[in-house]
Amino acid sequence: MTPRRTPDAERPATPLLHRLGAWCAKHAWQVVAVWLVVLVGAGLLVPRFTDSLTGSSLNVTGSESARAEKLMKEEFDSAVTEDVVVVFDSAKRSVGDPAFREVVRDSVAELRKQSGVASVEDPYTPGNEAQFAQDDRTALVLAGLTGDERDRQEISPKLQEVLDKAAGSDVDVMLTGSSALNAAVVEQEDKDIARAESIGLPIALIVLLLAFGTLVAAGLPLLLGIAALLTSFGALGALSYLTNFDTFVQAVVTMLGLALGIDYCLFVVTRQREELSARPGRPIADTVGTTAATAGKAVLFSGFTVLVSVAGLLLVRAPVFRSMAFGVMVAVAVMLTVAMTLLPAVLALLGTRINRLVVPGLRRAVEHPDPEHSVWARWTRVVMRRPIIVGGVATLVLVTAAIPVFGLKLGFDVGASAVTDAPAGTGYNLVAEKFGPGTATPIQVVVSSTGGAFDDEDLASIDRLTAAAKDNEQVDGVVSLTDLLKQRTGRGDESALRTALSADKGELGRFVSPSGDVGMLTVFSKAAADSPEAIDLVHWIRDTAAPEAVGPDSGLTVETGGLTAQTVDVAAEINRATPWVLTAILGLSFLLLLLAFRSLLLAFSAIVMNLLSVGAAFGLLTWVFQEGAGESLLDFTSRGFIQAYLPLLTFVVIFGLSMDYEVFLISRMKEEWDRTKDNTRAVTVGVVHTAKVITAAAAIMVVVFASFMITRVVEVKQMGFALAVAVLVDATLIRVVVVPAAMRLAGAANWWLPGWLDRALPRVQLTEGPAPAPEAADDSAPDGAAGKRTTAAASSSE
Repeated sequence: MTPRRTPDAERPATPLLHRLGAWCAKHAWQVVAVWLVVLVGAGLLVPRFTDSLTGSSLNVTGSESARAEKLMKEEFDSAVTEDVVVVFDSAKRSVGDPAFREVVRDSVAELRKQSGVASVEDPYTPGNEAQFAQDDRTALVLAGLTGDERDRQEISPKLQEVLDKAAGSDVDVMLTGSSALNAAVVEQEDKDIARAESIGLPIALIVLLLAFGTLVAAGLPLLLGIAALLTSFGALGALSYLTNFDTFVQAVVTMLGLALGIDYCLFVVTRQREELSARPGRPIADTVGTTAATAGKAVLFSGFTVLVSVAGLLLVRAPVFRSMAFGVMVAVAVMLTVAMTLLPAVLALLGTRINRLVVPGLRRAVEHPDPEHSVWARWTRVVMRRPIIVGGVATLVLVTAAIPVFGLKLGFDVGASAVTDAPAGTGYNLVAEKFGPGTATPIQVVVSSTGGAFDDEDLASIDRLTAAAKDNEQVDGVVSLTDLLKQRTGRGDESALRTALSADKGELGRFVSPSGDVGMLTVFSKAAADSPEAIDLVHWIRDTAAPEAVGPDSGLTVETGGLTAQTVDVAAEINRATPWVLTAILGLSFLLLLLAFRSLLLAFSAIVMNLLSVGAAFGLLTWVFQEGAGESLLDFTSRGFIQAYLPLLTFVVIFGLSMDYEVFLISRMKEEWDRTKDNTRAVTVGVVHTAKVITAAAAIMVVVFASFMITRVVEVKQMGFALAVAVLVDATLIRVVVVPAAMRLAGAANWWLPGWLDRALPRVQLTEGPAPAPEAADDSAPDGAAGKRTTAAASSSE
């Protein structure tokens, strides 16, 4: 006999997120207290994060440039891993002036005392005349730094301080090179970010005031967004004890942290106010629980989609991408934690006071909201009546904006233009002007033997490679092992090498290992390290000069390193990884959307819509920054390319952000569809009830991202522009024009899922309450009987 079920047994289980929201509401003060402790701890760790940032690393794990750096670090006595330049310049004194010589002598002596400096070449030593400029007003001191990228960047500012003390009143002394420039860029980014925040946050508050109409409701997302950003930096500070973070991570996390933190809170606060208005007198814990189970669930799902998108960067074998991925993933995880725990607690403490301090002129909108008769309702009716015309025009605009992307070119800017006021930038420009753009960032060619110390044939191969490099019209000079042997002994053979190795090697120690089986050439390009000419030179050394000079059976291996070689390697890695990253992101996003919407068409169309907004953003990015259409307006000089790692990083971020609006919009439509099975009404209600908050959220994102366009660092400026344009396009043309038009045309097909797939997929609901039971198996297309009934119902409601 079957036992009789009690009413409690028949009652659906309360959703997990409803229970979480209600629990946080009932224990609001305890939750807030815990978060206060977290915020204090995070604040203490923020300096750790900012102090440990490194300049943009172009290392690629296992690449040729990485192998070259490893050999230089491990095999040579000096362990030099980077050549830098100290520039001495005077407008009043010549290099022969005793005061000028004294400054150089004192600086060289001080540099040789510093840890991390392995070698220093005095320009006044006989044979170093090439270190003086033709105008006799500028001299160079070549120095070798040891350690990894982080070590070299940390020591660069300290070395500049030492040089500042040694400088004379009429002689300027500047350290420049890759690490010095990176350190200067980090400092400049700190200033730029603070300036961008001072502009973006007040404007974001104004947008929130217009959206909510009350100071309390408007201030809440802003305050919690700042709290989430602080916590994110604290978490990254803790992680910085274990790994390095690129300086660009600070800019990206600041942009996304503020934008996502404010947006997530905005979505939740909007739904909470609707719940308070719809059912006054309801227990506050129940109201907060409902909000957590609806808007909170959509926020959680969209945040998880962002995490999945950003995780695709982990497939790139380059620290800069992995650093970005970890940084953004930590930030998004923190934002979600704030939205799901701290925000419900604060909402419970505020209760109906969230509508306090009404902005003058907006009282009616606050007290009597009427979305069904708003401007968005009127606009949506226009789109639903003329979906082909309205949607077609919007799609044409997006496709036209995307056309320039087919001419996209990638390159790498070392950042000198952003730090022209810093010693590293000034020195870099002086070297480029008076000696050659490639002098400060030479190409390092490491030759190693698998058969022990170099013999006569090996040294002849190195000599042929040296001669070939000198004959290249793009090469300004070469310093090599065989040249130094000839200068010291008059010969470049095995006997001369043995003699040199048994004596004090001096400068030769930088170019040959103690065992005599690893040697080096330093090649100075006539072009800047980030120029196409220098990149072509690296390709020529690797593909032509080295194979011809060494031969396939010589037992010698040639590895080319240095900044330009790193640029070549990271570009190759991006080309290799991009198809895998895109496949992973698109595939996983499709599966997540299929789980959320239980619709093949909606999951597929969401991917297409996101690609449209990404394409338009990249097209405009190419037109403005590569073609130079916005140079005067945005205060930059086009280099004719986009920063190499930016498109892939930006694609991942934009794709994840676009999902926010898609999930929030479609989840609201699905609530209405599940209730009425009326497609037209579901689309209309979804747009009408989300358009205002999506527009407000987008406006905040655009403001935050656009504020970073005032920065001097080119990649931050480019990313701020791309993200601002993508969000603007997505929230205006995509979500309130193309999406409703396409869904109107698709009709009931929007919600169709084959019965076998419906039964196989786990059930994930973005709406309140338990998932509805699966309908009877219907593997037919939506034009079957059930589909016709739904279509008829939809038509009758128009």
